[in-house]
Parts: sequence; structure tokens; C-alpha cells
Amino acid sequence: MKVAAAKAQVEAVKASENEALKRLETTQKEIEDIKTATQEALKKAEMAEAAKRAVESELRRWRERVQKRAAEAASRILAETQVSTKSSPQHYRIQKQNPPRTMVEVKKFEKEKVSVSKKTLLPNISGIFQRKKNQVKGGSPSYLPGENPV
Repeated sequence: MKVAAAKAQVEAVKASENEALKRLETTQKEIEDIKTATQEALKKAEMAEAAKRAVESELRRWRERVQKRAAEAASRILAETQVSTKSSPQHYRIQKQNPPRTMVEVKKFEKEKVSVSKKTLLPNISGIFQRKKNQVKGGSPSYLPGENPV
């Protein structure tokens, strides 16, 4: 009986050892799966970071191009306004009264001039179309806007 009990205990120990080995194997497999998933996640994160840097650099280049175009347009508008003001007699009076400006002030003036020129340009264009519409409608351009023909 003692021998049978000892054999039963040995078999129980072997069975629990086998279960422990199986749990160990599954745990090691899960650890390997987690390691590979972590490595894949790191690769994806590195690729995403590289893509982010590429997009940011492209956006920066695009902004620089837009600013360059805006500066060119502003300088072109400034040159046109300087040419038109040189031909007017008021320019000579203003030029004599005001000392020459520095380059920094000119850049500030260019930015202001762009916004002002757009604001003045659009009403002038719409006024042209409005006058044509009134001429066709009223028949005579001598009436002021809002007046009814007699």
C-alpha cells in the first residue's frame, strides 16, 4: 500500500510538473508575441515620425513659397504705386516733406499696401459692373444710385 501511495504521489508530481511546463511554454510564447508586436509598433512609430517630418518640411517649403510670392506681389504693387505717384504733382510735395524711409519700414508698408490695394480694387471693379447694370436698367446714366427716373 505504501508503495502504491508513493507511486500515486510520483504520478501526481509528474502531472503537475507537465502542467507547469505547459504553462511556462504558453507564457514564453505570449512573451515572444508581445516582443514582436512591440518591435512592429516601434517600426510603425518610426515610419510615422519620418512621414510627419516629411509632411512638415513640405508644408514649411509651401509656406515659404507662398510668402515669397506674396512678397513679390507686394513689391510689384509697391513699384506700380511708386511709378503712379511719381507722375502726380502731390508726390513731389510729399517727398520733400518726408525723409526717406528705411528698408524695415518699407517692408511694413508693403504688407499694409497689399491689404489696402485689395480693398480698393474690389469695390472699383464691382462699381464698373454696377454702373453698366444701371445704365441698361435706367436708360440714362445721369441719375444717382437710389434715385428713380422721372
